[in-house]
Amino acid sequence: MTEPAWKKLVEQLKDQGHKSPYLDRLRQRLPAVGRTDLAGEILREMASALGRSEDKVNVALLELELQGIALDELALRQGADSTERAEMIVAFNRQREVAARAVWELRVHREALGFRRNDDLAAIYPIPPKRA
Repeated sequence: MTEPAWKKLVEQLKDQGHKSPYLDRLRQRLPAVGRTDLAGEILREMASALGRSEDKVNVALLELELQGIALDELALRQGADSTERAEMIVAFNRQREVAARAVWELRVHREALGFRRNDDLAAIYPIPPKRA
């Protein structure tokens, strides 16, 4: 099994002491273990695919969080370039849409697997408002 593309980002942020619930969730991901028969293998693959959907959400929200921090730091700097700020806002709002799409895809994936109660996803994976 190949390593996830986000593993390097997670290790780097962990080494830097970054605190984030999204980072914690990604660090806690472990491979599934269980039965060895075909039904068990199918269940493990379904669980693994759902986990990858959740990983996608956590990575998108972590990247969005980092962009938000960078925007906040830019706002505090004296003489910040308005063009740079505008570009960062566009990037933040674009990443926000990526994160919102990832949450929607997770909801669809969960519903396809039979999880009908998904109202708590908005609380678990909050999407911040657009920046202007």
